[in-house]
Amino acid sequence: MSRLQKVLLKLDETGYSKIRTKVNALDEQIKEVVWEFEDLLESHVYQQILPQLESSGDHMAAIFVDLQSLQQSVDCFVERVKAMEAEYDIELLNMPDEEGEPLSSRIDCSGINSKMVRIPDDFGLVRDVVLAEDEENCCGIIGMAGVGKTTFAKKVFDDPLVREHFEHRAWVKVGKKCESNETLKCILAQLDPNTQGRDGYDDEKLAGILEERLKDKQCLIVLDDVWEWDTRMIANLPQENVRILFTSRLNTINSSGVRVNLLDEEESKKLLGEKVFGEEGFPPHLEKLGEIIANKCEGLPLMLVTVGELLSKEDKTPEFWTEVAGKKHNSIFVDAYSQISEVIMMI
Repeated sequence: MSRLQKVLLKLDETGYSKIRTKVNALDEQIKEVVWEFEDLLESHVYQQILPQLESSGDHMAAIFVDLQSLQQSVDCFVERVKAMEAEYDIELLNMPDEEGEPLSSRIDCSGINSKMVRIPDDFGLVRDVVLAEDEENCCGIIGMAGVGKTTFAKKVFDDPLVREHFEHRAWVKVGKKCESNETLKCILAQLDPNTQGRDGYDDEKLAGILEERLKDKQCLIVLDDVWEWDTRMIANLPQENVRILFTSRLNTINSSGVRVNLLDEEESKKLLGEKVFGEEGFPPHLEKLGEIIANKCEGLPLMLVTVGELLSKEDKTPEFWTEVAGKKHNSIFVDAYSQISEVIMMI
């Protein structure tokens, strides 16, 4: 597994502008193989433990598990993983370049839902930093992929006090491939949508136009999903009357901010229940199964929302939900991981 991990980490060393379709498909295959072995191991151990508990009648008694009988399955698992390692390496070397994301999709945040399962304790802190005039002009929201950073930022962006305070607001989806020049164009497109023809402008020219547009005006700029801190681009932004709120999965950016953590079991259950059944949450006959399914999402909001969307389209019966709750290698989880891989892996 350590060898496999080293191979998978090579993806982080590749260029930002790569098509990763085949690599992501291999990721899914690897997950399926690992889940199959995980299910086998759990079943094997469970089948040995339960008879011992029943025969002894003492739940505190010593339990013995024989794993030698799994040797053949382990050998088979290792061989399958070795083959996938080699294929993964080949696909990494042959990934073609892809085109950049259109500007219009980088500045459209209308589809982002700012409703959160719970308002973080740090929400007021972030909002106060954004609104304060004597604070540094940059604040970050840090956390792993899919944990809800963008939702947090959108809630600040849409907050009534924030909307009232800032005459201008701009949202830019940065990601891995958004260069300084493109970021400046995205900001200007929202401050003055009627201004066109900036394709040949360098950073200095764009920065000059931006400074003129924002003269004596308060502006909030959200940089969503920052992968690499571009000091030059930040320096090109007006330093007065401008507040920058960014989201990032990086811990290395030197700025004030907060960390978004995974949801706990109760929050996970609440989010999944609302996604499938609305505000009323799980009906009594599905509540326990819903809790098990929610726990398998491991506190990741994006995973919970995606699983909830898939469950809402299926039969809401104890039989089907028991099947989903029984194994992580269920089509619901496989499909959910496939859907969120674009966010997690940043295609």
